[in-house]
Amino acid sequence: MLNLIISLIFVIILPYLVEASSNTNNNIKGNMFYVQVLNYSMPAVKTICFDQDDMAEDSFSLKNLALKMFNIDAKNPLSILGKEVAFIGKDISNNNVNEFKLDNKQITKTDDNLSRGDSSNTPTENTNVYDPSLNRKMNTKNPDVLIYHTHTTESYKPGDANSFDDTKNVCAVGQQLVTELNKYGISAINDTTVHDAVAYTQSYARSSVTLGKYLKKYGDFKLIIDMHRDYAEDKSSETIKLNGEDVSKFMLVMTKKNPHFDKNMELANQIVDLSNKLYPGFSRGINLDYNYGTRYFNQGMSNNAILMEVGAQINTTDESKASMKYVARIIAQVIK
Repeated sequence: MLNLIISLIFVIILPYLVEASSNTNNNIKGNMFYVQVLNYSMPAVKTICFDQDDMAEDSFSLKNLALKMFNIDAKNPLSILGKEVAFIGKDISNNNVNEFKLDNKQITKTDDNLSRGDSSNTPTENTNVYDPSLNRKMNTKNPDVLIYHTHTTESYKPGDANSFDDTKNVCAVGQQLVTELNKYGISAINDTTVHDAVAYTQSYARSSVTLGKYLKKYGDFKLIIDMHRDYAEDKSSETIKLNGEDVSKFMLVMTKKNPHFDKNMELANQIVDLSNKLYPGFSRGINLDYNYGTRYFNQGMSNNAILMEVGAQINTTDESKASMKYVARIIAQVIK
């Protein structure tokens, strides 16, 4: 009887607690809270209505929500240690980089909640950007880099968090990267096919078709970027000042069970390592929280595929576009 009452509360009351949104994508992602509560209270709902792809599209976790009430970050074990050992808590909380081993390989992961944007994390004002020594002859037949956007409508300030305007959303950032890469003689494609407008949780199923078409036409690329933007509450964690201007930071997201993981991680580590060398603090590191993600975030389709998040909804489009000249500089050296 008690279980029935609790279930009725979840079904009747919780929908009214979920924030409504006129935007389709935000509404779906917001209501995933309700979906996951139902999954915990009535497992049959998950079995009948939702699959792993649906769940992987949303980062909400009841466990993480409970831990957050006690200011504990589940993605950062050091935050728990800091709670237990108070006299070292301050030093630990200011540590910007976690290092750990995976399959005997050293991997660096920057935690979102530890990025403070302090002076130790800020490059000098005269940071080198364009390097003419990396110039090459443009390959007009087979492009070197493919950029596409699984969550195509993800956008930035001053507009809405989701937009079909390709001059404001992540497509604009992808196009700016193409422009910057061309300066080095690197040919690139920025595909603006919309994948997330209808049935958001099937976005990766759609984008895999788009990626498949390009792979069939050109074979593999030197680099394939699924470009997104992140969500954050603290803008300082997503922004850095380079050469006197605010630019959005970037982070890579990789799936550990992906059959091409070793090759993909080799490329991802090269990008992040070079970024840390050239522009300390510009990269937020590599997120390895996902085993499978949704369809491996399409990383199982190529040895050279990565997912890149540029800034967050609290950044501006201009800040995210401005970061592309630094990303292009890194890519130019990595693929050379």
